[in-house]
Amino acid sequence: MVVKDGLTNKEAARRLEKYGENRLETKKEFTGLRILLQQFKSPLIYILVIAASITGALGEWGDTLVIGLAVVLNTLLGFYQEFKAEQSLETLNQVLAPKAKVWRDGQWQTIEAALIVPGDLVRLELGGRIPADGIVIEADTLSINEAILTGESKPVNKLNQQSKVFMGTIVASGIGQMLVVKTGSQTEMGKIAKSLKTTQREETPLQHQIGKLSRILALVVGFITLALFLIGILEGGNWLEMFETAVAVAVAAIPEGLAVSLTAILALGMQRILKRKAVVRKLVAAETLGATTVICCDKTGTLTQGEMQVVSAITSLNPKSNLPAGRQSSELDLLIKAAVLCNDMRDPLEISMMEWAKKNSKLPAGGEELNKTYPRLDEIPFGPEHKYIATLHAIDHEPQATSQMLFVSGAPEVVLHKCQMPSAELKKWEQKFREAGNKGLRLVGFAYKKVQDQKSEVKEEDVNKLEWLGILLYEDPVRPGVAEALAEARQAGIDIKVITGDYQETAMAVVNKLKIHPKNLKADEVITGDQLEKLSDEALRQKIDKIVLFARTNPLQKLKIVQVLQEKGEVVAMTGDGVNDAPALKRADIGIVVESASDVSKETADIVLLDSNFKTILAAVEEGRKIWENIRKVITYLLSDSFTEVVLIGGALLLRLPLPILATQILWVNLIEDGLPGMALIFEQASQGVMQEKPRSRHAPILDAEMKTLIFIIGIITDLFLFALFYWLLKQDLPLMEIRTFIFTAVGIDSLLYIFSCKSLKKNLWQINLLSNKFLLVAVAIGFIMLLAGIYLPVLQLLLKTVSLNGWEMAALIGFGLFKLGLVELTKYFFLRH
Repeated sequence: MVVKDGLTNKEAARRLEKYGENRLETKKEFTGLRILLQQFKSPLIYILVIAASITGALGEWGDTLVIGLAVVLNTLLGFYQEFKAEQSLETLNQVLAPKAKVWRDGQWQTIEAALIVPGDLVRLELGGRIPADGIVIEADTLSINEAILTGESKPVNKLNQQSKVFMGTIVASGIGQMLVVKTGSQTEMGKIAKSLKTTQREETPLQHQIGKLSRILALVVGFITLALFLIGILEGGNWLEMFETAVAVAVAAIPEGLAVSLTAILALGMQRILKRKAVVRKLVAAETLGATTVICCDKTGTLTQGEMQVVSAITSLNPKSNLPAGRQSSELDLLIKAAVLCNDMRDPLEISMMEWAKKNSKLPAGGEELNKTYPRLDEIPFGPEHKYIATLHAIDHEPQATSQMLFVSGAPEVVLHKCQMPSAELKKWEQKFREAGNKGLRLVGFAYKKVQDQKSEVKEEDVNKLEWLGILLYEDPVRPGVAEALAEARQAGIDIKVITGDYQETAMAVVNKLKIHPKNLKADEVITGDQLEKLSDEALRQKIDKIVLFARTNPLQKLKIVQVLQEKGEVVAMTGDGVNDAPALKRADIGIVVESASDVSKETADIVLLDSNFKTILAAVEEGRKIWENIRKVITYLLSDSFTEVVLIGGALLLRLPLPILATQILWVNLIEDGLPGMALIFEQASQGVMQEKPRSRHAPILDAEMKTLIFIIGIITDLFLFALFYWLLKQDLPLMEIRTFIFTAVGIDSLLYIFSCKSLKKNLWQINLLSNKFLLVAVAIGFIMLLAGIYLPVLQLLLKTVSLNGWEMAALIGFGLFKLGLVELTKYFFLRH
């Protein structure tokens, strides 16, 4: 079969069956079941499931039901948020599903790129994405932007037959045809996608600390439970009764509402971040942002807009002869003519050139009038050998004219040397080229001459003795707001490192322009991929703190940089959009991509930016820090209550007193009285200056020494009062059910009042606005209603084994709670002062 005949639909179907669809091998398919099962991968959930199993085995179905509800609520909340995020991305991917034009059955057909097979003939057009790996068989000024694979923003010419093109890259100029050689996972992009399976991601700081806290809780609960059980048996107690008692202590020690509250905090954080234009795909990623210590930025498309624009035109080296933009000089007028006439609009540079010409003249759209006035007679297309394009034009507005115009544009040093110019001036222009190149600018040179002889064609020997017109300078402009966002990042104590596949000079110009470093970069603050390749991990570890820019890097080198930073204890966020970024994105603690990123990059990312704005990352970091602060408040609150309940029950058992509160009552307090206000803490506003603080260490514990001391002191104060109340009530010879109702009510009221103390861990009640969190006020009100329901509703009295209390008794218990709250705040005041 001749290549140019393409395939028949029948043959294409046979090959599709043989080679499979043209899709990348990614992670497991997005399914609701997979997301649901992931919600159970939490040490806190493991503890709750074990507790529910034990209470169920003992026949305590009320306890089992309440613990089970906590597990179900946590699971559904986490599932809902992650499912919604994945669904949004799935919809986005379906809308953006790529198409391709293939030659089948003797005609061009538009099909889904997934149905392309080896042997297909595919048409390549400006702006189109290459659907598979292949070889070029026809090309007309064809160049490909391979930044998605290499990180280099400069398009690569593909003017020769047999030039290779790769899946995911984009046609930057010209048109052509390719023969598909490899599809799906056999492509270069597919190989990178496969390599991601061997790239492991470390636990996030929150996962690590929650896991650590859960293990400590499990050990403490296990030790206390076993100790009390053995003490009871040694003192002649019934083993079943002692086991049930030990389980009651275990239930008291486990903050059942913690898992639900943590999930709710993270879910709310996801919603807040979404409002600030970013989709968080995984719950824990929302908090990890707040711990970020280093952001590794890709340059092209993240810091810059990823498209070249004309920033200035130079027609003379004498500053006085360069008129401001919009003002016409004869040189500038000729330069504009050259930019329009010597232009095929097949290249991003040529498109930008035309936009500049229209902006700086009164040209109609597209310059059609100028093209009519100077119709093109012939051309020499741009080629990598001669590095210019030359166009020959008639002069229609001069009917008797015997001359024609030859315009030339291309590599400035090439065009310049074809001009008539004194040697000294030529050297000055060459120096100007070098200066502009060192600033990361790209240049296009222009020249012209009048051709006296009437010609119908132009040859290379005609391109000489030209008149120099000047140069256009291009840059990939930085995204609006990026410089300010980078300054905010530094203020927040976050280190910025730029990792790019682009040239060192180009990247340095961007870094210096954005002032990522206070001063212009020095030699020892920049490293290239070749230099990086020669460094061992240990050598890089010693240098990496000082390095700001990594240029000309490949995917494995980007991965190495992220790994070394993590080994030094940094929490790394990595931004990128290309397949070449995917391994590093997956390894980083937080992988961040823009909405237009490759599918492989999106698959590995934790966060997708909907507005491609670096400032959105900082907004997400701020939300992450708020999440961490509120997590600490919730944990302090819930553990204080759990500690109080454990000491209260443990103390009663050691003194051979009856249980002051039952397991079912503890669960009611932990899930209803503690759970609702605890969840309402997630709506607390962060303390002022949260983005002026240094990021916490990867190994920073959730509970620092101060918080542990505070929990201990508050717990002891509460226990002393509750134990004194319990002992006094026992001496009054009241029925045990009534005494337990008193203690149950006292613990519930104490929880509902103490929550206000946890609104701020850094200030006292009189220094904060107690009414600022409307959700908390509602939660406390509901908590009081549910507490009263547990005391007065017959059905709940039966479940909780409570009796009704009179008004005076309730008032006394509220007064008791307020008095204890005052003591807690007094303790907190002295503690914070010292």
